[in-house]
Amino acid sequence: TVDDAWCDAQLQASAAWLTTLDLSPAALHRFVAARPTRRLGHYFETLLAYWLAHMPDTQIIATNLQVQDEQRTLGEYDFLFRDAADAICHWEAAVKFYLQVEPLAEQRAFIGPGTRDRLDLKLERVFQHQLLLGHTPVGQQALPQGLLPDKAQAFIKGYLFYHASTLRPAAIRGISAAHLSGWWARHTREKLPQTSAESRWIILPRLRWLAPVRLAADAEVMSYATLNNKLDEHFQLRSEAMLVVELARTAAGEWQEISRGFVVCSSWPVLDSTMGSMPA
Repeated sequence: TVDDAWCDAQLQASAAWLTTLDLSPAALHRFVAARPTRRLGHYFETLLAYWLAHMPDTQIIATNLQVQDEQRTLGEYDFLFRDAADAICHWEAAVKFYLQVEPLAEQRAFIGPGTRDRLDLKLERVFQHQLLLGHTPVGQQALPQGLLPDKAQAFIKGYLFYHASTLRPAAIRGISAAHLSGWWARHTREKLPQTSAESRWIILPRLRWLAPVRLAADAEVMSYATLNNKLDEHFQLRSEAMLVVELARTAAGEWQEISRGFVVCSSWPVLDSTMGSMPA
């Protein structure tokens, strides 16, 4: 796994570049626009590709390189690149959002908001299949001639969400102690955990799930009552979970995220089969 210490070091080394990018993001916007998608995982990979392409002394060799056996696709290499130490790296990348459906500090207790994904099964797939492609004959045949990965690593990011009445456990095997987290609650059955009566809310579109929210002072935000009315309207028609963000004013008057959580239908994790559910 690509560990927290390495990521922290890269963040510090990239601080000046990221500041410049914030001030002049046109090149990044063009890069993203050339790879349109509605899937959060693909969007995450696009941002990761842009970062690797601009990392000093790093050369991308291939992205999303498929491994096929006759007519079947057996997998793909998400990223192949040469790093600053001249090592050939194979990365499997994913961004995931899981809700703790049982009060257990175990990977199997976390499932996706659409109920079709589970943390332990996802990690098993990454570590027992995807990262081992370079060690299989068919996986080696898919590589550029003469190239073999020196190391294979998982680059997995995301959030874990705990029920609004449940404390976050001190440790979960295989998960960073510094992982990002939020809460979840069932609509109409549980009250949303509001930090302050002065806070405001937004419903966050899928492709904005990755980063903490900051909004201009005049941005359109909702009161707690308005948010609940919006959720009532949504769950009358659909069972798809909604990611909501609580906001507070900064000293400069802008809006800043102070908490986030999934609001799920009242029967979750059992979904009404006649209603739409969240895409994978």
